[in-house]
Amino acid sequence: MRAPFLAFALAAFAATAGPVLGQETPGSGAVPTAEELVSRSRAALDSERRPESEREVWNMHITGLDGSLEMVRRGDDMETETQLGPFRSARGVWHGQHWHQNENGETVLDRSEPSQVEHAVTQTVARVHDPVDGWELTTTFTSGHITRLYYDPRTYYVIRSEKTVAGHTSHTNYDDFRTDPHGRVRFWRYYGGDDRPDNDFDYRLVRDDQSVEVSDADVGIPRDRRALVEFPAGIDTVRLPARIENNRIYVRLEIQGRGLDFLLDTGSSNLTINDTLARELKLPLYGRATQTVAGSFVTGRVVAPLVTIGNLTMHDVVMRTVPLSSNEGSDTRVVGLLGFDFLDAVALKIDYANGEVEAIRSSSLAVPSAATALEVRLNSGAPVARAAVGDVAGDDFIIDTGAAFSFVVFQRFARAHPEAFPPSDDARVFYGTGVGGTMPYRKVEGRRVALGSWTFDDELGVEALSPNALGFDNEDGLIGADILKLFTLYLDYASNRIYLAPNGRAAMLEAAGAPPAGAAPREG
Repeated sequence: MRAPFLAFALAAFAATAGPVLGQETPGSGAVPTAEELVSRSRAALDSERRPESEREVWNMHITGLDGSLEMVRRGDDMETETQLGPFRSARGVWHGQHWHQNENGETVLDRSEPSQVEHAVTQTVARVHDPVDGWELTTTFTSGHITRLYYDPRTYYVIRSEKTVAGHTSHTNYDDFRTDPHGRVRFWRYYGGDDRPDNDFDYRLVRDDQSVEVSDADVGIPRDRRALVEFPAGIDTVRLPARIENNRIYVRLEIQGRGLDFLLDTGSSNLTINDTLARELKLPLYGRATQTVAGSFVTGRVVAPLVTIGNLTMHDVVMRTVPLSSNEGSDTRVVGLLGFDFLDAVALKIDYANGEVEAIRSSSLAVPSAATALEVRLNSGAPVARAAVGDVAGDDFIIDTGAAFSFVVFQRFARAHPEAFPPSDDARVFYGTGVGGTMPYRKVEGRRVALGSWTFDDELGVEALSPNALGFDNEDGLIGADILKLFTLYLDYASNRIYLAPNGRAAMLEAAGAPPAGAAPREG
């Protein structure tokens, strides 16, 4: 959970102000404009008086766990480190570069695209008495997200904020305002939750040291805290106990002496394990929260003391618990997802044609000259890249080895381009299984797909009919295994790249600048 630093929120709302609707002329009893609200709040808080450096310590309670958050800042550089129960994570900004470090100790540089920047469409101001008494500033963005800030009518402090994203509304209340030695007013407590159970949080500031010594090491981007995956001494490449069946990649892990099948899934932002299996293995469960993917479900964290994958070893591995349904069309019982944390710790070669998967030390990865590089972003733990479906392109397609289609377009993307995705004569609705439930979709046929320098004609895909498919609404869709199987993939998360080398399953692919060619024939 990120700490909602109020100064950042105010700056963002002021910078993205759009048309202000239904305003009266300011005066006695008049409704203030959005700009006036923000200006009065800044003046009341005197937020410009912040010290050049500071250290803060917050006590926190979230997802049923107690912990602390320590923030250190120097100018615009900052780092926050969270200790929640036995789990440690961090995030920060260094010279404008945002980064985060996950609970398994891996540091990721966050990269953004212009398409991910929120742009305000309208802002309205109204006097309300519920959920709090104050001025309500509502901002609607082009993405469909909605934010509301509530200002105390006497002090003009922001006392509550709300944000509606992916069909769920979260809220934060701010209180215990105090004036620091620099004359800046700030809250010493914030708390809230969302419209799902178990997601309440409470943060209390217990220490605020200002104008303190802060070094580069305090706010710089840290190295990985540890090597999550251990290779045998002197060995740089390990073939994994994996098989590829119907273009899905199953990897055999061993936990507590039991052989278990996990799905290798680039679309999974965590290492996950079936909640029932975690109980069978007697792994202690930490915390409790409600998340939404294909459906809503309760999740927590476990720590597996030892995990082996062939000759690879991992110790004290943090995993999220999720409900996983049976694997349709296969005799394999999938009990977990081998997601980001593992994929970030190694380079990976996925040979669809021969059904082989190799883990490679990142420093030893050698990519064949026939491979082309696809730049990806890993902010959310899944590789996101630019792709086009039909005549429309998007910057935010997830490259997803776990998706059993050529492509999936999410409803937000389809509605933004109605000319490319008109209503179909086929009114049938299909359902696919996912984490926590099922996802309705309709078939989308005969689309040309472009990914990197490659294009594919007459691809069959689907449109997800849920407005918030897979629990988020800021991505455009997925590029799935029916396209990826035409390549040998080299995953190199260390350099934010996936390399595509055409394999023997592709008789003909059209590369940019090459003579026109049709789609590759498919096997199976």
